[in-house]
Amino acid sequence: MTEIYWPDSLPNTLLLAGLFAKRNSNVIRTQMDAGVKKTRRRYTASTKTFSGKMLLDESQRFELDRFYRVDLADGVFRFNFTDPQTLESGEFRFTDDYTENSVDGMFEITMSLERL
Repeated sequence: MTEIYWPDSLPNTLLLAGLFAKRNSNVIRTQMDAGVKKTRRRYTASTKTFSGKMLLDESQRFELDRFYRVDLADGVFRFNFTDPQTLESGEFRFTDDYTENSVDGMFEITMSLERL
């Protein structure tokens, strides 16, 4: 596990409302000259991608920005975070920059994370 932890001042996981999760394929399929395709695992473990939202106030939005830019070097490094489905701690990384949308004095943050 990495030594970087999600900040305590931020929500500990993504909202379940609107959560999208996708297990990334870990199988290689090879067509043979005759018969069925051969299959094998690509890696010993597969990844899962989550896309979801958080509602943050201004100070939390500032903390997320600092965490992302400074601690994660603009999303390069891995961090420990709570899986939104199992609520277990795991190692995650951003798959893309997050987006911000202002909603009734709060900030709706949309992010895509990969569980490793």
